[in-house]
Formats: sequence, structure tokens, C-alpha cells
Amino acid sequence: MRLDSITGCLAIEIRDADVLLTSFYTLDTASHTLKQLQLPQAKAWWQGLEDATHGFLYLHGYGNRQLGQHKGIIAISQVTGKQVWETKELAFYGVDSPGLLAYNPEQPEAALQVLHPTTGKATGITRTQQEAAAEVAKYNQIRYQNCIYPTLYLEGEDHFNTVQFFLKQEFEIEVVKAIDYAETDSCLLVSFYTLEPDGKLQNELAVFNLKGDLQLKVTLGTALTGIGSDTFFIFKHNLYFIQNKDILQVFRLLV
Repeated sequence: MRLDSITGCLAIEIRDADVLLTSFYTLDTASHTLKQLQLPQAKAWWQGLEDATHGFLYLHGYGNRQLGQHKGIIAISQVTGKQVWETKELAFYGVDSPGLLAYNPEQPEAALQVLHPTTGKATGITRTQQEAAAEVAKYNQIRYQNCIYPTLYLEGEDHFNTVQFFLKQEFEIEVVKAIDYAETDSCLLVSFYTLEPDGKLQNELAVFNLKGDLQLKVTLGTALTGIGSDTFFIFKHNLYFIQNKDILQVFRLLV
């Protein structure tokens, strides 16, 4: 999932490895209207979602399919669902305040170009790799100022141990591997993993008020073989998460 915080549109990519099909959707977070993009299925498996901003979804192709090397940028209108522009030789890096940062996969050490987000044309602005990383991080603070993404704490880190102890006291469970943690002005949110009898993982999400009282507890997934990050996010006081890999849930948080 990628959120366009400018338009309030959530872009969603769903991959079905059994039949090698990929589908892309947009969700209007104001009206909760879901729309599937009608893209050619023959190509869709070899495309992926990079980001969403300025009213567009930005998809990538693959330069080297065996290595999973991203190459190419396709801009799809959130309104019409149609392709507006494409560049086949450059690869997506991130979003800068003047536009999209792109690089040449054949020349990874070269300076990055800034492309106009609505046309894909070069703006004439370039960034070194160090400048690009700094500008993307700086702009993310602006574009996601109404969003809260969790911080990932890995097993063994001090913050992990603190939250693990709290959850053990609350639920009498042993949390393992990793914890996604976030705070709002009214809530604490924790996504955590426990071991199932067969050694696989169960992922749960709990929401507490600031007094530590449980407000919500849901299972995000079971029989998992690994952990994830950003298992939930908050946008304008609404909590978003995927349950059982195929159900998008949205809850209104206390304000």
C-alpha cells in the first residue's frame, strides 16, 4: 500500500503468486470508494507499485527479472485509471519536493534526475546520491505530516524489551521477533508476533488508550513464516491495516 497524502488516495497492489497475477486498486479514503485499475494482465505480474502522489500511481517494471531489478516508471492517473506517461530507461528512487527522483540502472553511480510528476519530463535538476537520500527524507516529513507510521523494534533492542514486558503483563504472552509501535495524542498501538505450536508466527494488533486500557485487539495473520514492517498506519485519525492478507480494515481512533 502507498498513500497519496495530497489527494487522500490509497494505492493498493495485490499479488497472487499461484496464478502470477497482479491487481492494482485505488481507495478514496474520504468516501471509501474502491476502484480497480484496468491494466493489461499479461504485463501486470511484471509490474509493481512504487509510490502514489500528486494524483498518480507510479509503477515499475523489471530490468532483470531474475534479480528483481526495477526499471521503468509508468504514471497512472488516480482519476481515470489510464497511463499518462512512461519512461523505460530510468528507475524510480523517491519523491522530492520538485518531483520524482529517478536514476539510470545501467549507471547507478551517476547523478539522479528530477522528473516532473505529471509529465515525466526532466526538470533539469539533478541530485547526488547523498543529496537524494536527504531530500527524500526531508520531503517525506512534509508529505506525511498527517500520517503516522509505526517504528519497528527488533528482538533484543531496548525498546522491544520494554514493550514486550508490557504485553506480557497485559496478555500473559511471549512476544518474539519484532514489534511495530506507534503513538497518537490518545492511543498506543502495538503490532506484535507470538509463536504458534508448529513454530510459525501469529501477528496481532492491539490499541490502548493512554491509561493502558485495551481498546481493540485483532489478529492480522496466522501461520506466518516471517515478519513484516509497517503492518498498520494512521491517516487523519483513522487506523488502516490488512487482515488475513486480503481484508482492508479501517477504524476511527479516539481524538
